[in-house]
Amino acid sequence: MNAKVQSNKRPTVNPWERFAEIDPYRYIFTEMKRTDPKTFWESGERVVHAELLPLLHTHSLRRLVGLELGSGVGRLAFPLARHFQRVVGVDVASGMVLRGRSVARDNGVQNVSFIQIAGSEDFLERAGDFVGSCDLIYSLLVFQHIPKLSMIEDYLHVIRVLLHQRGVAYLQFDTRQQGVGYRLKTWLPDSLLPRFWRRGIRRIRRSSADIEGCIRRAGMEIVGELSPQTAYHRYVLRVPRPAVDSK
Repeated sequence: MNAKVQSNKRPTVNPWERFAEIDPYRYIFTEMKRTDPKTFWESGERVVHAELLPLLHTHSLRRLVGLELGSGVGRLAFPLARHFQRVVGVDVASGMVLRGRSVARDNGVQNVSFIQIAGSEDFLERAGDFVGSCDLIYSLLVFQHIPKLSMIEDYLHVIRVLLHQRGVAYLQFDTRQQGVGYRLKTWLPDSLLPRFWRRGIRRIRRSSADIEGCIRRAGMEIVGELSPQTAYHRYVLRVPRPAVDSK
């Protein structure tokens, strides 16, 4: 008898699909006290001018292709696109990607595109057209939500492959220490926690040693750090350059 065995396990649901439906603005920019699209978009402008544009000047980057991992609806991608030939937003939530495409279409923005990925496993396949051509790859307020360190390392391997030889990656992590309060919060059921402390959206703290181990194994080198051991610890990474033979 060839009976099919049915699993009782429910398929894993990407929480960011639900967040995109509930409130894509506040789940991306949780610092807002209430949903305010104007405040949302203005916050993106400030980040681009305060963080990303100085990075372009400091590292003398080309401005051909920029790629954002965890782009949401394009809070950073759209203002950055004024300074790049092309910006690509990558996100795991179809709802975010569709909203981003809609914003681009409604505003006549032609140099911003969005790609949906299932996760680190198909990131390279979906973004394969940009292998070795990305001048800037950046990710802010994203890696802090990824539950497994192995997934972070997988993403870093793909970032290395996508980076141009003279490009840089600008990546943010939460590297604060895991105190008693943090550990208690991670063990409590979601029903007892405020919504931005719940699984899927809450910040996951990683040690700098763990992150830097992933970076080394992915074949990249650290060329800069900002605000280490904080909730907004950023690394500037690049592909190691070939040693110059002095002979």
